[in-house]
Amino acid sequence: MTPQPRIQLNQREWIKPKTPTPIDKSRLPLSDWDVVMFKSYTPMLLFYANTEKMEDFMNTEVLIDSLQVVLDDFYPLAGRLVDIGQGRDEIECNDAGVLFQETSYPEELESFKEDGYLPHQMDYHHMFPIHFYCSPQDPLLAIQVNRFLDGGVALGIMILHKIADTYSACLFLDAWAKQARGLPYAKACFKRSLVSFPPNTVITEEAIHHYREEHKVVDPDHYRLRMDPNQQIYSRTTPDGPLPLKSIVLEFHSDGLQMCKKDAHTIEMMESKTWMSTKEALFGMLLRAIVRSRNIPRDEAVRMILGVNGRMKMKYTKNIDYYFGNWMISRTITMDRRQVNSTHLAEAAMAFRRQLTSLRSSLFHGISKIYTMNEDMTVHYLTYQPNCDTQVTATDASSLPFWRLDFGFGRPDRTRGYITSGGNGCLVLFGRNDGNKGVMYDVQLQMDADSIKRFIDDPEVRKYSRRILY
Repeated sequence: MTPQPRIQLNQREWIKPKTPTPIDKSRLPLSDWDVVMFKSYTPMLLFYANTEKMEDFMNTEVLIDSLQVVLDDFYPLAGRLVDIGQGRDEIECNDAGVLFQETSYPEELESFKEDGYLPHQMDYHHMFPIHFYCSPQDPLLAIQVNRFLDGGVALGIMILHKIADTYSACLFLDAWAKQARGLPYAKACFKRSLVSFPPNTVITEEAIHHYREEHKVVDPDHYRLRMDPNQQIYSRTTPDGPLPLKSIVLEFHSDGLQMCKKDAHTIEMMESKTWMSTKEALFGMLLRAIVRSRNIPRDEAVRMILGVNGRMKMKYTKNIDYYFGNWMISRTITMDRRQVNSTHLAEAAMAFRRQLTSLRSSLFHGISKIYTMNEDMTVHYLTYQPNCDTQVTATDASSLPFWRLDFGFGRPDRTRGYITSGGNGCLVLFGRNDGNKGVMYDVQLQMDADSIKRFIDDPEVRKYSRRILY
């Protein structure tokens, strides 16, 4: 058997802001929404094809110089986390640096492209500069430039989820790319007051219910919550952990999306002019197919947990669009196989609509106020079951302009995530803009191999997707 090609590390350095961070900016507290997040990295891979065969494609000097400059405005990224007790951390803005690595890969990027840039090759693991946050010395942001034989590049990004959500990560990457091209960019805003709850905030029943869904109740009599003590049973590193996972990519073209949207309407809905959106129909279809693929009892519910950007609900707040940190909330849609088999696709699409349109800023504020009720923030840590058969996490990254991240050498050909850490039932929706007519999406889905087999053969998946890569 031909040995798997390996990545060779050629360069490793710490990139600091061009201008030293002032003393008055030496500490940045995390918001409550940051504190409850896990100390884990959010992975992103951007693939750049060197179609013009440029000798200085994705030039290292250009990338590093622009990174240094943009870090002046995103200076906390070059800092380190400091534990201040009672479950809280702050960022020490000490300019310790962003980890920057460059590697060579003895293959052509074209071979990855032919396979849909799927994250099933062993070397995907090595395309990232770091994988786990283990100590206070670990970076908050790490970048790796992987160079292929044909000049193509895979840009691996790891940003600590505890300091930034996907929206914030894209804000930084957009600024870095624009600085590399000499263009003005939007600067980050780190004012935590932007996400503080108003004095007249009322903790509603909705906020209490949502809070209890996302946190583990340990002592119901006192409503004290903390991290799930059984969290280890969901870890892939345990001896009795779940089966190996498999990733696939579904390509959705405009014709399939339009068909899916059309099928997500009943005659009654059309007569009353109740219209579903393309994404409501798509997510509804995907949830139905996932439920059918799971080897669980017919009446056991599967929960799809979809992260929603809170900035959209605070759009009239000045500078909220540039807020850097975590400001996401989850919405949960629940279905079992019995419901799926007895209902129309429109029911699933409508379930997504109800969850998304009912989201109000009052829910964010109510949860923030609940966080303040206990001085010890460890009681608020989110629970997460990444390898549970009845849980699916979904991320809609299609509205974020990853496909526009041009460092002066052209836009990326594709965006992918390395989502093994996301567990059994992890779904990411990426947008595409590669010259094709109409809206196009890539759906990257990871589940156990048996569920993936059933999912691939699902009639709705076959009907609406243009191509399945696995």
